[in-house]
Amino acid sequence: MELGYALVLGIIQGITEWLPVSSSAHLALAHKMLGIGASPAFDVALHAGTLLAVLLAFRKEYTLMLKALLRLDCKSPAGKTLTLIILATIPGAVAGYLFKDVFESLFSNTAAIGIALIITAALLYAASKTKGVKDVTTKEAAIIGLAQAISIAPGISRSGSTIAAAMLSGVERNKAAMFSLLLSVPIILGAAVYELRKASLLELEPMPTLIGITASFIVGYASIRVLLKFVKESKLQYFAYYCAILGIICITFLANLR
Repeated sequence: MELGYALVLGIIQGITEWLPVSSSAHLALAHKMLGIGASPAFDVALHAGTLLAVLLAFRKEYTLMLKALLRLDCKSPAGKTLTLIILATIPGAVAGYLFKDVFESLFSNTAAIGIALIITAALLYAASKTKGVKDVTTKEAAIIGLAQAISIAPGISRSGSTIAAAMLSGVERNKAAMFSLLLSVPIILGAAVYELRKASLLELEPMPTLIGITASFIVGYASIRVLLKFVKESKLQYFAYYCAILGIICITFLANLR
């Protein structure tokens, strides 16, 4: 892989993994429009970069949850959060295992990606009009988990659908964003491990891989801050507009692109 392509894919991954615009859709479109071929191992490497970004950004929260796990503590605030994250992860893990082939077949269907982006736009716009006040509880965690399961389809943003599901359930917007970001680690890690089963690390070229990981890490870390700022300022509708426009472009102009 050319170094420039590795950089482009790393930047796209870093921006779109955390901003609610669907990283899977953007990577699929990049591969199709630019003719970039990337191995499953390289895709895993890009996700490793954004995974490191969220672990760094919320290192305090993850450290507390790890300590709670080691103590088998479910009563402290960190222990309760960990329990809710485990609950919310289950639907996505089950859906990914049972319907992986179905979701993967959609990556080459630009019209389907466009429709999914418009669905993401609708969720984000609806969520932007809410004024929740609640914390995440068992009920909300289950709903958020179902939203994450649906987001396996390319074009349905994982961060967008989970934040929107939380906010539409009455969760306060900053708490919704925080829970969505904390929830990302187990599902991303699980997907990476699954992909590595059919990928060979020997496929990775050292320099392109290093550039891709570094770009996705740096840009991903910045994107987390941007997301939190937009959520805090109640500006999710701007992402909705973007997803709607891109979805229409996918359906209208890119559906027949070879």
